[in-house]
Amino acid sequence: MKWLKQHWRGTLRVFSVGLLCVSAFCGYWWFYKLAPARRTLDPEWCAAHSERQYWREVQKSIHRGVWLHDHGFAVGQYGDRYWAEWIMAYVTPGTGMGCLGGDPCHSATAMRYITNQDVGEDADAWLEWWEKNKSKSQEEWMADGFRHHGFTVDVPPTVEHTPVLLAILGHSETDESVAIPKEMKYNAFRCLRDTGFEPVAFALATRPASIEVERGLREYAKMEQYWPAANGVGILSFGRQDDYWRDFPLSRMVMMPVQVAAYVIVFCPLLLGVGLIAWSLRKKKQTATSV
Repeated sequence: MKWLKQHWRGTLRVFSVGLLCVSAFCGYWWFYKLAPARRTLDPEWCAAHSERQYWREVQKSIHRGVWLHDHGFAVGQYGDRYWAEWIMAYVTPGTGMGCLGGDPCHSATAMRYITNQDVGEDADAWLEWWEKNKSKSQEEWMADGFRHHGFTVDVPPTVEHTPVLLAILGHSETDESVAIPKEMKYNAFRCLRDTGFEPVAFALATRPASIEVERGLREYAKMEQYWPAANGVGILSFGRQDDYWRDFPLSRMVMMPVQVAAYVIVFCPLLLGVGLIAWSLRKKKQTATSV
C-alpha cells in the first residue's frame, strides 16, 4: 500500500493507457473489422442500398477477415475467377466446404455458382478438381459444366444456343438424379442476359416454341427481376462491363472523394474566415488596451 501511495500517479497513468488500448482494440473491431458485416446483416440497410453496394460490403468484410454464413451465396452469384482462386487458397485439405464447419462456410456453394460444376462439399474433392482445371477460364468451366449435364453450349453462347439455355431454365424435373441444379440455371440465365438476350423479340420470332422453352422464357423474366444487368454485379466477362451507376454524372455526388472535396470547399473558407475575424478583433483589442 505504501508503494501504491507513492506511485499512484504512475499507476493511474499505466491503467489509463491500458484502458485506451482496450478502447482502441474494441473500436478497431467494431468500426473497421465488423462494420461491413454489420451493414449486410441489417435488413434496413440492405433495403436502402443496391446490390452493387451490398456486394462491395461483402467483399470488404471478407478481406477484413470476416466471412459470414451467407457470404458464400453472394460470392457465388457475383464473384468471378478471382474469387475461385481466393477460396481455393484458403481451403484446408481434409475439411468440409459446406454449411456447418465449412472452410470457409458455404464455399462449396460459391464454387458451384462460379464454376458451374459440382464435386460435392469435400475440400479434397475440390482441391483435386482445382489442380486439373485451375488453368481454365470461368467461361470454360461453365461450358464444361453444361456439357457434363448433356447440353452443348459454348460460353459465350451464340444465337443458336439460346433455345438450349432456355430449355435449361425451363427444365422442371425434380428427380435429383436428372434435375438441373439451381446454380446451373442461374448461369444459363447469366449467359443469356450478358449476351443482350431480348426475350420478347425471341418469343415473337420463334412461335410455336417447345413447352420447356416457353417455361424457360417465364423463368428468365422472373430471374431478371432479381438480377437485372443494370445492377452491374455478377456480369460475366463477355457481358457489358460498364459501370451503370456511374453513367449518370450527378450520382458521383455520393462518392467519398467528391464528398470529402465538398466538405473541404465548404468548411475551409468558413474556418479560415472565422479565424481571420477572431485574429483581427484580438489585434484591435490589444491596440485599444495599449492606448
